[in-house]
Amino acid sequence: MQTLVGQAVLGKEELLEAAGLMVEFERAQGDLLFRRDADGLEQPVLDLVGGFGCTLLGHNHPELSALLRSCLEQQRPVHAQGSRRQRAAELKQSLADYLQQHGGERYRICLLNTGTEAVEAALKHARYAYSRRLEQIAQDCSANTRELLVRLERGELQIDAALLQQGERLLGQEPLDNLDELLAALARRNLQNLSAAPQMAALPYAFHGKTLGSLALTWNRDARLAFLRNNEDAVFVHDPAAFLQQQREQALRYYQFEFQPLRLVERRTPRLAGLIYEPLRGEGGILELDAASRELLLELRAAHPEVALIADEVQCGLGRTGRPIESAAQGLPADYLTFAKSLGGGLCKISALAVRESLYHTEFGMLHSSTFAEDDHSAIIARRSLEILQRDAVAQRCAAIGTAFLEGLQALQQRHPALIRAVRGRGCMLGLELQDLSEHSSPLLASLAQEQLLGMVCAGHLLHAHGVRVLPSLGRRSVLRIQPSAYLEPAQLQQALRALGALCEALAAVDLRVLLAHLLAGGFTPPSLRPRALPEAPAEPREGGVERVGFLAHLIDPQSVREWEPGLAGFDDEALSELRSRVQWALEPQLIASRRVRSPLGREVELRLYGIMMDSESIEADVRFNRAQQIRRQVHHAYQRAREEGCGLVGFGGHTSIVTANCTDFEYEHPPVTTGNALTVASSLAATRASAARLGLKLAEAGVAIVGATGNIGQVHALLLAGQCRQLWLLGRPGSEARLQQLRRDIAAELLRPGAAALAPDSPRAEELAGWLAAQGPQPGVQALADWLGERAWVNLGSDLAACRAADIVISASSSAQPLLRAEHFAAERPVLVCDVAVPGDVDRASVAALPRLRLIRGGVVHLPMAPRFELPGMQLEPGQIYACAAETLLLGLAGIRADFSKGPIRPDQVREIEGLARLHGFEIDHEKRIAAF
Repeated sequence: MQTLVGQAVLGKEELLEAAGLMVEFERAQGDLLFRRDADGLEQPVLDLVGGFGCTLLGHNHPELSALLRSCLEQQRPVHAQGSRRQRAAELKQSLADYLQQHGGERYRICLLNTGTEAVEAALKHARYAYSRRLEQIAQDCSANTRELLVRLERGELQIDAALLQQGERLLGQEPLDNLDELLAALARRNLQNLSAAPQMAALPYAFHGKTLGSLALTWNRDARLAFLRNNEDAVFVHDPAAFLQQQREQALRYYQFEFQPLRLVERRTPRLAGLIYEPLRGEGGILELDAASRELLLELRAAHPEVALIADEVQCGLGRTGRPIESAAQGLPADYLTFAKSLGGGLCKISALAVRESLYHTEFGMLHSSTFAEDDHSAIIARRSLEILQRDAVAQRCAAIGTAFLEGLQALQQRHPALIRAVRGRGCMLGLELQDLSEHSSPLLASLAQEQLLGMVCAGHLLHAHGVRVLPSLGRRSVLRIQPSAYLEPAQLQQALRALGALCEALAAVDLRVLLAHLLAGGFTPPSLRPRALPEAPAEPREGGVERVGFLAHLIDPQSVREWEPGLAGFDDEALSELRSRVQWALEPQLIASRRVRSPLGREVELRLYGIMMDSESIEADVRFNRAQQIRRQVHHAYQRAREEGCGLVGFGGHTSIVTANCTDFEYEHPPVTTGNALTVASSLAATRASAARLGLKLAEAGVAIVGATGNIGQVHALLLAGQCRQLWLLGRPGSEARLQQLRRDIAAELLRPGAAALAPDSPRAEELAGWLAAQGPQPGVQALADWLGERAWVNLGSDLAACRAADIVISASSSAQPLLRAEHFAAERPVLVCDVAVPGDVDRASVAALPRLRLIRGGVVHLPMAPRFELPGMQLEPGQIYACAAETLLLGLAGIRADFSKGPIRPDQVREIEGLARLHGFEIDHEKRIAAF
């Protein structure tokens, strides 16, 4: 099952919050909305969203507002169902007159409440007309059969073998030996064929509403497939010519007799009940119909006049495009029209279905009705709105505004062709489409574009930085819709163009300080910085059949965010934390980079790095307060993506392995998985030994403390070091005593295992252990040895980090999001080696800087001498280096191992195995490690 992450699991409010659009407006007038700033002062905002098309006459049109107040003062009835609704009747007449004046056709009007209800009514009427058509055909077939029988009875006709054979051929049934069998087969076939459910068709990028009927014909798959799957009765016209041919092939066949001469003939009627289209598609990205679509409508009308052609003008109608009826202006056939949005004057929720008078079924008014339709308030406001449309020449106003706006937008496109893909639309229904920036050199802009969130963030920037309000189209979020009222002032138009120009300048300069300031409380103005070079976009793999392996990682801390996106270098930790908390929920895992590495043995593999846009702090909070639901969804989604992109093995870094129980979530999955923990332990131990030697510390004589000893990595360090050092402290969280005791028993079992290499030959404890074993007899007990290890202070347990002061070597491998170890936890009077394996680091670096005799290393770096230029973005390593957890994935790929490796609890023998494999392929594992970005 697909794992939903990012925007797929966000509500509308969360998505608006992520983009900085969740603001409250307290007042509206004309083309302005008003909100309060941080000081409580009212601030105007130029509204180009226009209620998604509702405010053609502006917000709170003064004439309409006065009329609505009058309705309330007069106490006009709202609920007078089952009575004469005179105001509704007057509105129907006015709208019918408007349509006849501008379209030349007479229509019958049904009043409803919303646009999707008007579309539902249109679809229902088309289906009803289809049913009536098939009923009429069935009646005609019955009458035809009766006429045959009458003519036979009169002796005018005779049944012969040729007619029966013809029936066998046409009806697909044999043998037919007599008239009764022929008539029975004919009735069955006609009944079967004429019982087919009707089909409805729509055009690509259409949006018709969100109730089930209208949703079935809405192009946006994300909105539709969650509720409707395999809906064969709803079809989309991808290829007009192929669609017409399909309609010919899928037409319903029925059979009747002709009498001169007597024969059985096949007739056809369309299975298509109707086709709905938007003359100018709004939610699909402000798209006009192309020539092929317009020709399709004309051909369909000529070939099948019984198929209802429905012009959905809910958003584009009533003059918004600069033409009173957009479908009529384009010369398109429209048996039905739907209107809403502008019809209510921006004050009332009202919609209308108009059906050509010659096609309207009067009884439909009883079959389809609404409790809230036809109220006096809405009818009065809508009728006056129609009067204003005519009186103020609203269509002409919109045309003039559109011309001026398009000129400005096209000039802007010419200045920024790399940012603006297209400028489209008519009148006061325009769209500016951004270029696809999903491969942009800025990782953040690329991520926002990939998640279709860039348009939303740009809208948030325009709102907060320039006081201009736009929103992306629902079906194409790279398109910023511009839908002002017909009364937009020239100064407001210029304000909008200046704001859009400033947005393009910020995008062109990748000025994230400007673009993202609105996502931070009170804004944020970091110090002026010299522009930094942006990282290269993920390299596309070269041609060839090289196998792929994937590696999953996550951001670690604010510094890792800066390393991933250099454009954020000027943001302090607090600002980055706030920014991350805003947008991380809306972002899916990203492909950060793909790199190829060739082993000295000749095998080559491609490593693909998938980054999860959550840092350690947010992951820890998700684990603590949300049972790790968000991070686990992200990890599973990243794993699925790696599988879909052909990775034969997937490695897990940082918390991605922890939250999946060391990859045991993927028990029966393919591709196989690995945590990378085995090579992490091997490399950290190798680095520890090398650094200890440089410090003059002998491991066999050293006291070693392991912080985070109950974790997978800490446990294996303990198992491998217990017999190598003089004294061991196992430190866990408070409450982990039982697990620490079990770990000491595991150490005892490892020391007792025949042939085990757990005890170093030069260990000062070797003679002591040998004496204890001799005293125990041939079968010493594990628990007895564990108790003895504790009594002799060889293996000590605890949760107090102060125990580290007694240690010469400290290995820290906790999963804490915050540093645990500070200067007071270490001895200051002698050399101390600290190997920080944790991600993020467990050691407070600023604190321990005051300890000159402390050497802090980050074990777990692997050097790739066969790939001296190898690098992964944000890793903060020298060229040719890679983290051990990722290196294990790469190594298994080079070795051709396609089975789970360090999955679940790792064992010492796995560490030894992977260490040998690393040396075989030329991996050098004793390098020190700096802070990581992923």
